[in-house]
Amino acid sequence: MASFVRIMGRRAALAGSLLAVVLGIAAPSWAGAPQAPFGDKVSAAILNYNRATPYVATSGKYDATAIAELKKLGFATIVELRGPNEDGVAANAQAAKAAGLNYVNIPVVTKAPTDEQVTAFAAIVEDSQTYPILVNCVSANRVGAMWALYRAQAGVPAEVAVEEGRTAGLKSREAAVRARLGLPAPAQ
Repeated sequence: MASFVRIMGRRAALAGSLLAVVLGIAAPSWAGAPQAPFGDKVSAAILNYNRATPYVATSGKYDATAIAELKKLGFATIVELRGPNEDGVAANAQAAKAAGLNYVNIPVVTKAPTDEQVTAFAAIVEDSQTYPILVNCVSANRVGAMWALYRAQAGVPAEVAVEEGRTAGLKSREAAVRARLGLPAPAQ
């Protein structure tokens, strides 16, 4: 029976591959891209680490000495949501660039990211050439806000997007995110 299941599984995979070739369907752009590591691979030097998707991880604060760890873990891009004048941002940017990592600063200094910031974030997160990505701020609260608004913009139902944002670190900025999404204030 096990042999039969294996043979049928191989036939189904082959049929799917042939169908894709015949129909001209290409593999998604992210297929085969390096993935963000799971949390058990990351040290305590990177606060509030979470793997949001196979290609995007989120975190709170880390210092410039953690850049070598991020590089070793395979990250290609860091998206910093802290303002350029916040403690450690300049040093992290310099260390990331010196390590050969892409470094992008989208400074979220308001309670919720703006539409323009979410659009800039989407362009990075949806480009497989930037994978894997680490998105960070001080506590991951801004990260959670950005993630929730990005996911809602991508068509995820607003309440689900907020829940995903909470998983990424959304806390005190939730009311502003919910207002941007046209949702009622969070229950107290």
